[in-house]
Amino acid sequence: MRGRRLPALTWAAAAALVFLGLAAGDLALRSRAALREARRHEFWRDNPAEKLKHLEARFAAKAGAAGPEAERAAALQKAEKDFFIAESSAKMAYVWYKTAAGEFRLPWNPWAAEARKSLPQALARWEAELAAAGIKHEPWMTR
Repeated sequence: MRGRRLPALTWAAAAALVFLGLAAGDLALRSRAALREARRHEFWRDNPAEKLKHLEARFAAKAGAAGPEAERAAALQKAEKDFFIAESSAKMAYVWYKTAAGEFRLPWNPWAAEARKSLPQALARWEAELAAAGIKHEPWMTR
């Protein structure tokens, strides 16, 4: 009986280690993706023309469709594009850095550590943007 239990416990321990390894890898990859998104928004903050160019390409109108459904879809697409254009790239960079640093944090995750280092500067730039626009805010509103 003892001989049969040992292999089962060994397999269970190995499966648990594999699961934990895969979960850690998933968190690391999600953190890397969030860090890339933060850097993209940071780039757009410094280069708004590139943001507009990207959004124009993303929301390029699909020709050939006509009728009320096509008009409704075009109106929705325009509203979505306008929303993304108006959204603050500084704010989005901070949000994505915060996501990469906090939501996917592991002690050995280099992307989360890198995001944590960039977080204070991103927050300062967002707050500077708010101050330049004359928008009053409290610290609890931006953290």
